[in-house]
Amino acid sequence: MDSQVTGARAITQSAATDSPIRRLPLIFVTYACMFVFGAILLLMGSLLPSLQLSYARAGNLGSFPLAGILAATVLVGPLLDRFGVKPALGLALILVAAALAVMPSLHSYPGLAAAALAYGVGGGVLNTATNALVSDLSASARGAALNLLGFSFSLGALSAPLLMSLTGGLLPSLVLRVLATAAAIILIPILWLRFPSPSQPKASVQGLLRVLNRPLVWLFGALLFFESGSENCMFVWSSKLTADLLQIGAARANLSLVALSSSLGVGRLLAVVWLRWLSGRNMILVSATTAVAGASLVYCKFGFTSMLEGFVMIGLGLSAIFPTALGLAGDRFRETGTVFGAIMTVALVGGTAGPTLAAWLAKTGPERILDLPIVSAVMVAALVLIIASPSAVPRIE
Repeated sequence: MDSQVTGARAITQSAATDSPIRRLPLIFVTYACMFVFGAILLLMGSLLPSLQLSYARAGNLGSFPLAGILAATVLVGPLLDRFGVKPALGLALILVAAALAVMPSLHSYPGLAAAALAYGVGGGVLNTATNALVSDLSASARGAALNLLGFSFSLGALSAPLLMSLTGGLLPSLVLRVLATAAAIILIPILWLRFPSPSQPKASVQGLLRVLNRPLVWLFGALLFFESGSENCMFVWSSKLTADLLQIGAARANLSLVALSSSLGVGRLLAVVWLRWLSGRNMILVSATTAVAGASLVYCKFGFTSMLEGFVMIGLGLSAIFPTALGLAGDRFRETGTVFGAIMTVALVGGTAGPTLAAWLAKTGPERILDLPIVSAVMVAALVLIIASPSAVPRIE
């Protein structure tokens, strides 16, 4: 069943009239957790300029949070289905708050690396657990609710660079303590609120992993692989692509990244409205078409304004694909933690591969980088048509 109603209904709708779960505060606390994940995902990039490290060590330090996120995403899924989301969110927030709080007092590379790995693990748990929880709480409106969750992520991703800018980059310890305090404050309602029971409390981990034998899980994974690869490729290469194609300075070319990032967040908010009239499948098809149109406009090199418009279209096109696809996966599988963990792991691999593949394509000309979002969008469209076909829908037991 495709998600077709608004996010407001997703927040207020109750699954059962006798449910003691306070859904509205639970949803908002979940969105706050995703905000924290967005903030810490880009945190190291904001901190590196203030750290006295060599380029080699800076690059290695930047990889530790990503390694933690990947490890947590791989492992946490079945545990969410077996033990529930509440302990996972609580432990993740404690890990994030503790790691960020101690970082200002750390002066050795191993200490900083351990803290970065720790908050990365916490972030990976937050990412998977919040998506799984919102999916479970919004059974008839998953696409809209997950797009709102994605918008919370976008806001969080802006917070760390914004805080560093407001402090002139001179007070990274203040930024770390602000984020640590925010995580600790969010922990309070997490401990107080009643959460839904685990979806599979009596199942063994081995039993939960059997859902991964279904080909449909990996079709979702492949879809998100292409989306994440395209999205991360554009984040990494948009500014340089604009500078190289138009032969302009870096400061002006960076407006392409601003256009892309802003439209990505706005697009997820707009998707909440669009899903009133579009099914999840059609939402993804429209999004993929928009991304192709945007990449084609950039490719034409009509001028700077036209190129910005192209990146806005790419951002709008990519924005709704990931959360809407998760909504479709939640509609088809009861084991949301296990399934989300698996397909989001594949997405992380795609996000890592995208910029690297773009660098290989750029050897024959910078415009060839645009082949990646175009081909990825075509693959996303093809895969969602397969996923949405009646023969692909699994029987939910």
